Amino acid sequence: MLKLALIMILCPIGISAQNKYYPADPHVLITSPAFLGPNALPVPLLHKAVIPDRFYWSGEYEFYSGPGDKTHDFNIHIIVPAAQGRIGLEFKYVPFEIFAMDSVVSHKRRTSSGEAVEGHSFGDVYFGTVIQLVKDHAYLPDLSVAMSCRTASGTQRENARYIDTPGYYLDASFGDTYGRNLGFFRHVRWYAEVGFYCWQTYLNNYPQNDALLYGCGIDFDFKDFFINQSLRGYSGYMKNGDQPLVYRVDLGYKIGEAALVAGYEKGLMDYPFQSIRAGFQIGLTSNSEH
Repeated sequence: MLKLALIMILCPIGISAQNKYYPADPHVLITSPAFLGPNALPVPLLHKAVIPDRFYWSGEYEFYSGPGDKTHDFNIHIIVPAAQGRIGLEFKYVPFEIFAMDSVVSHKRRTSSGEAVEGHSFGDVYFGTVIQLVKDHAYLPDLSVAMSCRTASGTQRENARYIDTPGYYLDASFGDTYGRNLGFFRHVRWYAEVGFYCWQTYLNNYPQNDALLYGCGIDFDFKDFFINQSLRGYSGYMKNGDQPLVYRVDLGYKIGEAALVAGYEKGLMDYPFQSIRAGFQIGLTSNSEH
């Protein structure tokens, strides 16, 4: 009888704690990456503690595959250096996304219909500023800080593709390069980042989620190609699918100051997607962000 009484007392407490950060209305979105399309709350790309020394542009086709979700998109990434390379103006955008979801994942993501759906959407705009604090110091690693904002311009909120709320993130990155221009092997660069990510939710009592932003990576640069790898994520305090972790690798073939790039990304936690990408970069330097 004592065990039964304890179970009856503790079960409601457990259920209440489990649902604390979920909207009570089953038709209201859960604003966490585990319950959204791949571009709604992605893990931001890492800054590498160095601003490109020339105008940088990349355009990539991406295909995301997850349980019950297939997504095609095209993304644009621009960095404009200013103040002799001490400041970088950054812009990112997914101008279109084509998607298809089955009824199971549609219901899980609390779409308006709860049924299988296909369609297209337009993405959020990201813009920000990167500031170089330390570069090429004799003893200290390179250091940069950045602030980026996300607009609420994404469409198809009713189908959980975007959340129609703003957000921002702050980060500090540091890194260093070794073995510059040693014949076929040019250099290797390591880098790491830590920051803060904040976005609005639809919970009355908890109107925003705050997350620790983190990541690290290593780039290998050769005469004709490069290989870049990174591990990055963020950790929200709600623990309702808001702690994504992703691994990414990119391979680029250089063509002068440009490159053809192909890559792969795998969600390891709270990001139920893997993706392949292919695209083109202009203004390629060893300092550019991948």
